[in-house]
Amino acid sequence: MKILILGTGSIGMRHLKNCLTIDPSIQISVVSRSKNEIHVNHPVSIFKSINHAFSNTNFFDAVIVATPTTLHINNCLELLSLGVKKIYLEKPVSNNLENIDKLLELSIQNNAQIFVGFDLHFDLGLNKIKQLLVTNVIGTIVSFQSEVGQFLPDWRPNTNYKEGMSAKKSLGGGVMLDLIHEFDYLIWIFGSFKKIFGFNNSVNSLAIETEAISVNCIETFSGVLGTLSLDYLQKDMSRTLKIIGDKGTIFWNYVQSSVKWKTHSCTNWNEFSYQHIERNDRFLMIMKSFLDANQIQFDSKLTLLNEGIASLEAVVNAKKCNDLNRN
Repeated sequence: MKILILGTGSIGMRHLKNCLTIDPSIQISVVSRSKNEIHVNHPVSIFKSINHAFSNTNFFDAVIVATPTTLHINNCLELLSLGVKKIYLEKPVSNNLENIDKLLELSIQNNAQIFVGFDLHFDLGLNKIKQLLVTNVIGTIVSFQSEVGQFLPDWRPNTNYKEGMSAKKSLGGGVMLDLIHEFDYLIWIFGSFKKIFGFNNSVNSLAIETEAISVNCIETFSGVLGTLSLDYLQKDMSRTLKIIGDKGTIFWNYVQSSVKWKTHSCTNWNEFSYQHIERNDRFLMIMKSFLDANQIQFDSKLTLLNEGIASLEAVVNAKKCNDLNRN
């Protein structure tokens, strides 16, 4: 199998190493502008551009796009024009909706598969929640409270966070796009959003040009009401989801790797714990599913392009709401 990886930042290198863990026989090429050497125990071909890579190897079984967010659409359009049929696109799909329809149409015309890298679909806790909801454990879902926060300077040790993608509008940064996982998994669990009303703000102490806090109210087409809060500020990482039904409550704690639920007729909490799972295990699972996927059969937890676009639309609409109510 021949794989091309665009971008050798932290996530690109994670995918490269995971591909080799899954199948050491994979032939890997990368497109990178970085002058840093790639330190892996495996031969890797390095190219300066997509065209440079294809002029040397005219066919790749799959391409992984791990470039800055603002390059995603153009990268994918170029890959599709070169006949690529299978693309793993890091989240988010883009930083805006420009050329989104063009990308979707061209992928359909070319019969190409584009999967978006929402690895939380492979989190055992969120999958447990989906099972509980299918079996109607807490009755009719009424509302949810989703929250995530982590101190941005701690995200990538030994790097200047003020120069990174998260801090730069031109690179598609900001807490809403960085943590778009939350928008995505809420749609995955509760269905499409009917309405979203959001506010976001910068935070002077971080000295970045992107928004560092976002608070949103959501109504789904199924009538569920909820809130979503995101921030770059909490020193101790927090990522939780509370779901309230008319017969009980479910609580997910990502940091503690646990799901708890209790019904009105039960005095004790039930608990599902998965602390034995490492963070990279989730990335291994999604990458294996991507590499195994074909036109006929693929893991239903993989996020399709149109689903990835739905989460981007939610972010864009929340930002529009913020701008309209602040101008």
